[in-house]
Amino acid sequence: MKEKLCFVKCIDHEVPLQIDLPDKGQEFPAILLIHGFMSAKNLDGHMLQKISLELTKNGIAAARMDLCSMGENICSREKYGMRIMIDEVKACFNYLQSLPYISEKHVGMLGHSLGGRLAFTCSTLPAKLIVTLNGAINTNVMMVPSYNKLEMQQLGYSIMHTSDGRVELIYQKFERDMKDTLNMNISNFKNPILVCIAANDPTLDPNIGLKFVKNCHMKNVDSVVIEGANHTFNAKTGDYTKLNELNNQMIPWICRNIK
Repeated sequence: MKEKLCFVKCIDHEVPLQIDLPDKGQEFPAILLIHGFMSAKNLDGHMLQKISLELTKNGIAAARMDLCSMGENICSREKYGMRIMIDEVKACFNYLQSLPYISEKHVGMLGHSLGGRLAFTCSTLPAKLIVTLNGAINTNVMMVPSYNKLEMQQLGYSIMHTSDGRVELIYQKFERDMKDTLNMNISNFKNPILVCIAANDPTLDPNIGLKFVKNCHMKNVDSVVIEGANHTFNAKTGDYTKLNELNNQMIPWICRNIK
């Protein structure tokens, strides 16, 4: 596997994009991997890195981005919200399409949690496919994390403690952006969609994904349910058994539909 770290221009800042390429070949299909809420391309127990490795083994380039103010992205945390992140996803997708070693018409998106919501929201892009992992894909419904409302009122921000021990700030803009970007864009997407659901996710209700699959009435939607898996398919615990189980079903599906 060959690695390239790129910095993609987006409005007034750059978006770090780690591109992993297969060892053999001149031109590759590609998947843009979008991390979740208050995460980064190399967090969540290296979940996206593990997925990236499996993609490259199968001849597919994998590009992991850092969203606004997360990881190596130095855009101000005050801008953290759906609006700027939508712009960042679009910028990275378009950048991938422009690369000489990426097959322009064979670029898909994979999003985890909030990244799944971004993938659905950005389904207006010419993506070859979309995959969501425990995605907040009810894009017509407000999804706001719990925070100290008094603190937010008084300070304009709230202090959040993440499950991996970090302390992060969330500003009022996040909730405003969520309200302003409610949409049903995915209903017009005609290419293949795979909704991956961890049956024992304590972070995001598995019923969000299950209800979408049941009620969307879209013939292009497939689903995978992994029993005994949490929000990161147990990757944060260091046990990759359930993530491997997911990859064993998800990677062949991507291979069939991306090329």
